[in-house]
Amino acid sequence: MTKTQVGAAERLLRAIAGAGRGKPDAEPPSSAALHAVQRARPARSVAAKVTAAGGVDGEAAALLRELTECHLGADAARWCALYDALVTCRGGLPDLLAEPLVPPASDDALRPPAPRSVDRTLGLLLTHAEPRHAAAALAALPERVTTELLAGGPLPAPALAAAVVEHGDTRTRTALARHARLDTRVLARLVEVGDEQVSAAVYRNPRTTPSLRRTIAERLDTVPLDDTLRAELTASRRDVPRVWLAPLLGSGDPGLVLPALRWGVRQVAQQYALSKIWERFGPDAVRALLDEPAAAPWLGRATVDAVTEALAAPDGDGPGLLRAQGEPYEDPARLPALLAAARGTSTLRDLLSEPYAHDLDALAAAHAESPFMPKACEELARHEAASDAQRHAFRLSALNEPWRAGGRRAGNPTPPAQRLAEEELDDSAAVWAEGMAVAGLLDPVGLIGTARPAAHALAALDRLAERDLLGAVAADRLRALTDEHLGERTASWAALDALLPEHRGTVAELIAEAGKAVDEEPEEPAGPEPSSEPEPPASSRLMRRDHVHALAALDLLYSLAPDGAPRPEGPEVLRALAVNEAATLPGLATPHWFAAACSVHDIPPSECGHVHEAPSLAQVRARLPESYGSSAQHIERAYAQGMLPAEELLTLLPARRLLLLPHDWRRLAFADAWRAALARRLRAALGADPDAWLRLAAAVTASEAAEEGLTWDELVRRAQSGVGPASSTRAVLGRARPGTPAEAIGLLEHGDHLWGWPEGTLLCLADADVVEAVLPRLGPDGPWLLAAYLLRHDRTPRVALDRLLADRDPDALRVLAAQSRWMRRSGAVERLVDLDDPETDRTLLREWAPRPVAHRIVTRSRPGAGRLSLGARVLADWRAEGSAWPAGGLMWLCSAEPDLVEELLDKHGSKLGFAHQILGCIGLFEHGGADRLARLVGRDALGRSATTLCVKALASADPAAVLRARLDRELAPEKLVRKLRRARYSHQARDVVESLPPGEPVDWAALEAFHAREPLPYWEDLVRLDGIPEDVRLRHAALLPEPGPEDAPGSPRLTRERARHGLGGLYHCALSTQLDWLLTEGLLDAADVVRLAAPAALMLAYLDAAGRRTDAPPEAAEARAVLADLVRTRLATDPAAWRRVAERLTGLDTAWDPVSTVEALLTV
Repeated sequence: MTKTQVGAAERLLRAIAGAGRGKPDAEPPSSAALHAVQRARPARSVAAKVTAAGGVDGEAAALLRELTECHLGADAARWCALYDALVTCRGGLPDLLAEPLVPPASDDALRPPAPRSVDRTLGLLLTHAEPRHAAAALAALPERVTTELLAGGPLPAPALAAAVVEHGDTRTRTALARHARLDTRVLARLVEVGDEQVSAAVYRNPRTTPSLRRTIAERLDTVPLDDTLRAELTASRRDVPRVWLAPLLGSGDPGLVLPALRWGVRQVAQQYALSKIWERFGPDAVRALLDEPAAAPWLGRATVDAVTEALAAPDGDGPGLLRAQGEPYEDPARLPALLAAARGTSTLRDLLSEPYAHDLDALAAAHAESPFMPKACEELARHEAASDAQRHAFRLSALNEPWRAGGRRAGNPTPPAQRLAEEELDDSAAVWAEGMAVAGLLDPVGLIGTARPAAHALAALDRLAERDLLGAVAADRLRALTDEHLGERTASWAALDALLPEHRGTVAELIAEAGKAVDEEPEEPAGPEPSSEPEPPASSRLMRRDHVHALAALDLLYSLAPDGAPRPEGPEVLRALAVNEAATLPGLATPHWFAAACSVHDIPPSECGHVHEAPSLAQVRARLPESYGSSAQHIERAYAQGMLPAEELLTLLPARRLLLLPHDWRRLAFADAWRAALARRLRAALGADPDAWLRLAAAVTASEAAEEGLTWDELVRRAQSGVGPASSTRAVLGRARPGTPAEAIGLLEHGDHLWGWPEGTLLCLADADVVEAVLPRLGPDGPWLLAAYLLRHDRTPRVALDRLLADRDPDALRVLAAQSRWMRRSGAVERLVDLDDPETDRTLLREWAPRPVAHRIVTRSRPGAGRLSLGARVLADWRAEGSAWPAGGLMWLCSAEPDLVEELLDKHGSKLGFAHQILGCIGLFEHGGADRLARLVGRDALGRSATTLCVKALASADPAAVLRARLDRELAPEKLVRKLRRARYSHQARDVVESLPPGEPVDWAALEAFHAREPLPYWEDLVRLDGIPEDVRLRHAALLPEPGPEDAPGSPRLTRERARHGLGGLYHCALSTQLDWLLTEGLLDAADVVRLAAPAALMLAYLDAAGRRTDAPPEAAEARAVLADLVRTRLATDPAAWRRVAERLTGLDTAWDPVSTVEALLTV
């Protein structure tokens, strides 16, 4: 069987059936755990060996309790000494405990952290100690140990967690409250302790429910809120999570309610929040909040009116009036009724985050009667007040969500076994089965003998096998079925592949049915029924994009050919050429020779059956386009085919459309041609006279205020004559113009380009001498307004940008830097970095500039005497704002700013990747010295591995060399390749490379070599990343995006190599715009269009249309001359050559590659 071609179903089934092979079936002996405690060497390995033996049993537990009681007890100093002794002890645990334990001599020498096995074994002993003794020991142990045992890694054992909850101190309880997987019931017990620091840690825990956070926020009179947490919640920054702020609505504290309102809550919740403030602090506090300017944007009008009315009520009636008008949040029956009826995600979010009373019995009963939506069930399944049975019911409904009954997203509490018996699986079977199996609610055997159809059941089994969730019983069942019915019989396995897609039964039935095919002779397939319909031509294999241009391409060749060149006559070729579109016909008309040839053979000359006639200029001008793209298609076609000269656009289209260019027009060629034609006209008509340019801007403003709808041609003539309506400085084009740089940044932040500014439109078209003369005449607001205006362009206007960068106006640079994302594709952000302006650099970092940009900025920052460096300013901002990361983030790890590097490692060191920690330590050592690195290591700020490495490095003669060598090993190409091969999605592959430590180069040559031996997944995404060497890009040019005018120009060498693999595929850029730009910028020359660029059909169509366009670049005419020589020498009047070209263009020549050059098209 291994020599045959294996089908997909066979590979899948064999892999699933073999999932359980090679795994030991025998369980460890019952005394294995006891023997591990007694005999394991060294002593610190006891926990690992007990786990391998199947966990602690009764005998082992009794021995552990005896050892802790007899040798450790409540002696905290002995527990600490044991921790130190476990690091070096080579003997067994009982012997170690029996010895006198002496703490090591205290000195200032750095020591590497203890191995994790020490923590695990110590945790095992603490779990079996008396609760009070365990709590006392944890309180005395170092911070790193308590953090490892309680806050990170595996969940603490229930006994140890209970000991900390009942008897721990603030430090140990806080550490336990930080564990990200702690059950909410344990978190609730920690809150009941009444310690504000512990409650703060619970509040921050991602597992904490909204109801538990409300409990913390609403008991401020008895347990004050931790000061640090209060500062985090009331900070003005926008990165405070919504789940932290929503519970504050019912706190009754004005300082906490205000940030909660910023997220935009329902007006009934706003009213409730204000009523709670009234109850707690009186009406004056409510009036103060209503008068607070920061609250005004978030309070609804109805809320303000209702509260104002209540404040005017007689004494004592106000709170009652608000309660009567508001939502009955305290009614336990209210939330169950609402959740039973709620279906929208936003509605569920509001209901679960607002301060409704949670009666779990009532909620469970309502869910049983009318199941809640899965999102609500997810939240209630982890509610701190829910019983095990209630959690099971809610979780079951949430886990059923992927497999939607009837395709409808709704709650479904049906058990898995019942669903498999009553319903058919769908495409989500694998996701559903995985969730149920992880929760222990699904027996995988049901997917073999019960689930239908077999294809979805097999996909679910494959997912379980892949995640090691299948289990030995299910794997054995599959093996038995395949051995019994399929064996190694080729015909049976082939039948399995054939039957699987349409089989509606179970996997077991499928295997049994496939096994019957072993002795059956396959019947000869019946011949195809005769059909009166003609077979589709082979040209159907050609992409339609190329096919519809075949007629225009062939027409161009005939126009350049000598007299007597033979026209195509074969019906098959004519029928293929008839697959065309009106927009791609040469000159928008069906060529006469083609129409005549089709008439002879009675073949329709187009898909619609008509002969197309070119529209007249008057017909084109008769209908003005609207803002949506489809209404401008007649203008686009007429311009692209040379029927509408670019200069005519100035007399046709209203000027207003260019002032506020419709979004749909940006991808159309005529819009670029219109702008370029206007620039030429202004250059010729106005020269460099600033007064003339300003007069034109005033004429445009006045005309738009009067809503005259004039064209640019009319406006230019009016400005030259001085006749027209008086200018209105109050005229508003589109939306109101921003009044300050901050307003401009705010509009750009939301992509709002709907404000007009005629001066900006003109300056973005002007030459350098015009911009230099006009800009100072626009006053102090001119530079920043121009900066904001030019950012709306897909292609950043170079001349205007050059002027702004040369003038270095602070407000203009601030706008450009704050919204530099609009210039990333054009590569203009690098120009801002070239200024080396500290304030601009700081703004770029705050806006998370691209990695190469941020790297340039941070690596040139140096602390110096007498001045505040950029790094020092960023550090000061970070401390003042209290945000999670400084501007520039982890990029500062590769900088020469030791203060900032140290602060980063202090706050986030243990959470960073190992390589990032090493890089930071290298920088801190090189720019801060060995003592500073030693102090950082001594504070346990780093992870275990990084701390161990630093201790080793600091003890060596060259610490930097030790650290660098280890970093190089960590970033070795082999390790990177292993991570890349594990990537399941393209973004994961990109993250592998982009998440490397900043400034560390990637060995692309090595990665390329690995890819050549065995292709790396998502290689096409990797070679598109920033910073790839050009020689690597050249070798994989086919995978790069097409060059276009919106992108930063690449090297001519790279552009030419990419052009070999096809152009004309950019949706947001017309072919004529793309090739005009490539030729004008010198990235391609005239010969390249014919001899290098592909595909041939599009290149010929471009040259055909360029011959009629008045604004085509001169290189296009040169390319036509090169083409004419090839036509005369390669085709001439040879019928065979012309027939070959026609068959290639129409796809009738199946051996022809459409992505070939024009020269190859014309060559034998």
